[in-house]
Amino acid sequence: MTFEPIIENNVCVNGCLPATDNDFELCESLEVSGRSIDFGTVWEQGEMPIVQYDAAFIEFLNSRKKLLDEIRGIGKQCLLPWMVLRALPNEWKWSNRLYFSQGRLPSCMGHADAFAAHSTTLVNIGLGHGIVYESFNPLVTWASTKKDSLRGGQSVSEMAKGANKTGHFPESLVGKNNQTLPNYKPFLDTAKRYQAALAFIPGTGKDLANEIVACCAAGLSVALGNSTAVNGAKYDKNGVKVATLRGSWAHATHFTAYRVVNGTEYIGWINSHGSIYGVSDEGEPADMCWMDRVTLEKFVATASGYGKPYAVMPESIQNPNPPRIAIPYPKTWRR
Repeated sequence: MTFEPIIENNVCVNGCLPATDNDFELCESLEVSGRSIDFGTVWEQGEMPIVQYDAAFIEFLNSRKKLLDEIRGIGKQCLLPWMVLRALPNEWKWSNRLYFSQGRLPSCMGHADAFAAHSTTLVNIGLGHGIVYESFNPLVTWASTKKDSLRGGQSVSEMAKGANKTGHFPESLVGKNNQTLPNYKPFLDTAKRYQAALAFIPGTGKDLANEIVACCAAGLSVALGNSTAVNGAKYDKNGVKVATLRGSWAHATHFTAYRVVNGTEYIGWINSHGSIYGVSDEGEPADMCWMDRVTLEKFVATASGYGKPYAVMPESIQNPNPPRIAIPYPKTWRR
């Protein structure tokens, strides 16, 4: 069947391919090759593993959430990726770009993956990890998984393999243009320094939603595909800008960040369709909205048809003298 991109408001909305038997087999083969997480290793450099989503990983998530809850409870160190980026001195960030539009190409899976790496890297820097922030050109790894073709979409599992094996390509080397494939072959070795360790997330429906919340609460980011569409944003009873669901697509996005407002849990959802959701008085990027658990469960109800979502644990260039900086919450931050 010939792939025909569906363009709405100048962006492609059908770039994530439903999983086939081959995709499920690829995911299974990657998981089998994986290993349990090593608590003593941050994996900031070297060959990046596939991490088994086992009891050790769940313990890791729980311990990280406990640490981050303590930090969030103090209220003096903000770990929202966009706030970390704004606070970083220029010598510790090689770009100010974080999220942006994929344009008319069906490259949403590449953007979801790269943006998840961006987000988790910044959370780790906020926690004091000795790494430098660098933004990636999402087109390059995505296209490399498709023999450099810019036609047709990509599956979650193939994108995961590319992120883990090929790595990511910094914009400082291959440029920011995500509509035309640059000559990236001279930078294949460099890309391996920006690989990502991944953990495929089990479950469907409510169980899957619970695991995604657990990953975000632990400071990780999650890339996934689904067919339940976000059609806009509104403000809920807590004054939080939240996503509204309506219609369908075949699209990939990512989740990052965690918060609780008046007892309601939210995680951040980031799209690659540009700055279309407006900016609230909390100053978040206009590329994103928040989702509570009820909305999240509806959103991920169709994710299983696209393969297992994956949590991203990226590596980056090491910074021997990481900045110890205070990252304040927005003055209007709701709790």
